Amino acid sequence: MIPLATNKRTSYENFVAECPWCGRDSIFNRASDLCTFEPIDGRDVACLSAGCGRLFRIGGDRVNNAHETLVFDCYELIERKHYMTCILNLPQAYEVFFSLFFRVELLYKPFAADLDRGIDELNRLAGVLEDRLKDNAFACMRALFLHHIVAAHSPKNLAEAEKMVMALPTRRKDCQDPEDSEIDSLTDAKLVPLLKSLKATDIHKCRNKVVHKGAFRPTADEVKKYLEETESILFPLTDHLDLDDDINRYLMASP
Repeated sequence: MIPLATNKRTSYENFVAECPWCGRDSIFNRASDLCTFEPIDGRDVACLSAGCGRLFRIGGDRVNNAHETLVFDCYELIERKHYMTCILNLPQAYEVFFSLFFRVELLYKPFAADLDRGIDELNRLAGVLEDRLKDNAFACMRALFLHHIVAAHSPKNLAEAEKMVMALPTRRKDCQDPEDSEIDSLTDAKLVPLLKSLKATDIHKCRNKVVHKGAFRPTADEVKKYLEETESILFPLTDHLDLDDDINRYLMASP
């Protein structure tokens, strides 16, 4: 009988499991070793430790959205005092969140309400959306997200979605945050403070200090502050906007 690894750590990039035979950790990279980015529910693997190589089973993977996993990874990074890496993770989590929002809003939900257009049309529009957003970094993606929420207009079908996709600006100078008064005009009492906190965060500026020539080294307190801020913004927004990167969730909810 193949034993199950009960001691494991999962991250966005790796699945780490203690071999039940030799007691040593094997680090399975999702891209190179497991060759899938789907959650590992159950899979037989060979121990990577020299002199062992015996089979065991892994499972019980995380099923969080990518941006949530990037945030959760920061706990281990902080424990190991990799503060610079954590500061890289957090703005990336925001950017992945923005990308997910636009996929759900401009692809998944419109497609679920417009199944007659077919999967080929969905894939074509997905390519167009990716092309429109590919050069937009944190600040521009945040501005596009905030303006879309403030406009309070969701496309009812893929035709409307395509018009909105083609209207997305591709130049950084065309991406400006909405005024606070525009955000305050929304009637959703839970959403408004989240949007204003999102607009106010400067995590991307800290990230730039880390990655550029100054190679800034943040303190533990700075990193923990940004981690708490990110969790307080992204997790409630994800729930409030009902975001999930599984299109089947929206297909099953369609009438």
